[in-house]
Parts: sequence; C-alpha cells; structure tokens
Amino acid sequence: MRKLFIYLFITYLLVLLTLLCIPTDQTGIKLNFLIFGIRSDHYVHAILFLPFLVFCRILFKPSNWMIHFFIGIAFCSFCEGLHYFIPYREFSIQDFYANVTGISLGALSYKLRLFSKF
Repeated sequence: MRKLFIYLFITYLLVLLTLLCIPTDQTGIKLNFLIFGIRSDHYVHAILFLPFLVFCRILFKPSNWMIHFFIGIAFCSFCEGLHYFIPYREFSIQDFYANVTGISLGALSYKLRLFSKF
C-alpha cells in the first residue's frame, strides 16, 4: 500500500509541474473571472497544492508536519520561480500566495486529522 502512495505522490508532482508549465492560453479554459473578488486561477492554484501535505502525512512520520510544511513552501517557491524562466508564463506573487494557501489548508487538514484513517 505504501508503494502505491509513493507512485501516486510522484504522479501528483509530475502532473502538478506539467500543469504549471504548459501555456495557459492554448488550453481554451478561461480562468481570469472573479469569484468573491479573487481571480479563479488563484483558487485553482490553492486546490492543486492542497494534497501535498496530505501525501506527506500518509507517506512520512506524522510528527514531522512542520518540516513537511516548509518543504511544501519551498516547492511552491520552486514552482513559481520556474515561471520566471518560462517565456510564455509569468511570475506572480499572488499565484505564490495562492500556492501557499493550498499548502496551509493541507497543513490545517493535517493538524485537524481529517485524513487520520490512512
């Protein structure tokens, strides 16, 4: 069962990196409308990063949640920093904040033990 979660986590990371590196104007999906005054793509960013700490909770020791949290923030920084070097993507601090919000919501669910049955 652990191997399955490792493969799922690696697949999740690869899909996440792929989604963050593809040109968004070619997808045909419009993500620039507002929901409660926040651009919808920021919600997408938060949702994409939400499972990160859930996977860490399942795969690694539960007592190290703070280390996982900072690794998640470093991964958010890496992903958003990657946009700086891709010509058709742009670096956005708001996207970084949305990524960190997703990591934080994952940490909150981690601390509240919403996924404790795993």
